[in-house]
Amino acid sequence: MFKRTLYCSNCNREIRDGEEIFAKMKAPKHIIMVEIKAYLKKESEIFCTDCISKMI
Repeated sequence: MFKRTLYCSNCNREIRDGEEIFAKMKAPKHIIMVEIKAYLKKESEIFCTDCISKMI
């Protein structure tokens, strides 16, 4: 299986497995089953907890 690596949209830091993230995304138009990491990478902006705490 392929390893899909996620990166923070703000600081470009690699998101570690099990790390809490925040994703800014639109609600899906269709009800579909997808591989979650691939969907997040393609359809959202991902932020690490460090960047979110700086934004708030």
